[in-house]
Amino acid sequence: MTDTTIDAEAVFAELERVAAIAAGVVDGDDARAIVTNLAMRHIVDPHPEFRFMSSDYYDVDHAAFLRMKKLLMRIERLATAATCSALWLPVPQSDDVTVVVQNGPTHRYYVFGQIKQPTPPEMKEVFETGEIRRAPAGDGDKCATVLAPIRDSLGQVAAVLELSTPLNRPPAWS
Repeated sequence: MTDTTIDAEAVFAELERVAAIAAGVVDGDDARAIVTNLAMRHIVDPHPEFRFMSSDYYDVDHAAFLRMKKLLMRIERLATAATCSALWLPVPQSDDVTVVVQNGPTHRYYVFGQIKQPTPPEMKEVFETGEIRRAPAGDGDKCATVLAPIRDSLGQVAAVLELSTPLNRPPAWS
């Protein structure tokens, strides 16, 4: 039998290294520009009778979205292990976050089709302190996750970048 486990501490150290780079090069002003004002209004205040309208009205500035998606893909390639990313913005007038860009299949927080969700405590801590943070380990974790603050031109944390790497590899079959 082949050992398919990965040294979690080494993975976290690698993710923290990449998170430090991302925190320095990803622009929070660009992150905020991705979701259009109309789309954000529907995220903030969804129609009570048409709960999926927020998804129907979800719209982005395509140039800003594609620039960010490509940048995050390049940042993911800086890691020595397969890494996925998701960029989270706070939802105004609430304690929620929404994902604006996500790459790859491995995520701790992203759920397909979910327009917003309560801000996890560790993500809230990154918004408040502006420091890189490991997501706490849980029973049966399948991925290691590190959160990086993304600052705007005034130094305020505008978004949080989630970097996740699987903690197990599928066995190599020949």
